[in-house]
Amino acid sequence: MSIYTELKILGFQRIAFSQSLATTAYRYDLKNIGYGIYGQAPANGGILEIGFVEQNPVILKNEENEIVVEENCIFIIPPDSFFQVSTQSPELHRHTSAEFLIRGQWKRVDGFAPPKGKTVTLPLVIPPCPGSSEVFALIRSIACAKTTQSERNYFEECADFMALIHKLVALVQSSGIGSTISPGNRRYCDRAKAFISENIDQKLTVSDVAAAVGVSKNYLTNVFSSSEGLPLIEFINRRKLSYMIELIRRYHYTLAQAGEHVGFTDANYVSRIFKRYYGMTLTEYKRNKFSQTDSHGDGSGDEE
Repeated sequence: MSIYTELKILGFQRIAFSQSLATTAYRYDLKNIGYGIYGQAPANGGILEIGFVEQNPVILKNEENEIVVEENCIFIIPPDSFFQVSTQSPELHRHTSAEFLIRGQWKRVDGFAPPKGKTVTLPLVIPPCPGSSEVFALIRSIACAKTTQSERNYFEECADFMALIHKLVALVQSSGIGSTISPGNRRYCDRAKAFISENIDQKLTVSDVAAAVGVSKNYLTNVFSSSEGLPLIEFINRRKLSYMIELIRRYHYTLAQAGEHVGFTDANYVSRIFKRYYGMTLTEYKRNKFSQTDSHGDGSGDEE
């Protein structure tokens, strides 16, 4: 599901809150209205939250949509939003985010449009793409500065906010997310993602997904890349790897067992694509991420 928000930013007030959060069984109701939990906002004011998921995907759900924010994805939640937020599993979850109090106007739109004046269009979720690491670093530095300094200079905060918006718009433009996507084509993408989730334990090819959606392989490939900002085969692989990680983390599957469970039969292929997408080997990932989960000592790693 691709959701876009057109923001007309009339003024920056301050960074209301920022954090690098690590917790288990993460679940709460998000209400980005006005100051949110911080009290009453000025006229035309609200909280814009920007962050990224580092570990354990997050599910954002309201009456209309259910969106999965995968690991290494950026999320941009505009004012006047309501979501029930929960993690994909009760294991350790990590994300870093900053909440900006702004004045302006915002509305949901069908797709991305180039910035015009004080107006920018941003998606709710930006998948991993070249340039994401620069955005991660900036969000992390904003969170660190806000939590370690008792009072920051207004102009420094404003400069950080504008730099982040600039990087996000450039990232969306360069990745081609949402460019010239019709509602019909977006439905094809949503059907493709639903089919992949429902058949995650099968060996899936792009041709299989295209046949299920009812369009040609080439057509779906082009539409999906334009809409989601990454190739369809990469989306399939990332979803399978994410599911494999949960099997290994929660049920102590071996790499071979987890691979077979999602339709991967070549362990060397799995190792190669894991390192390509996550920037480290599975062994390194287990040492860095799983040890952090175990250190909480809540027993969730032994859950059957």
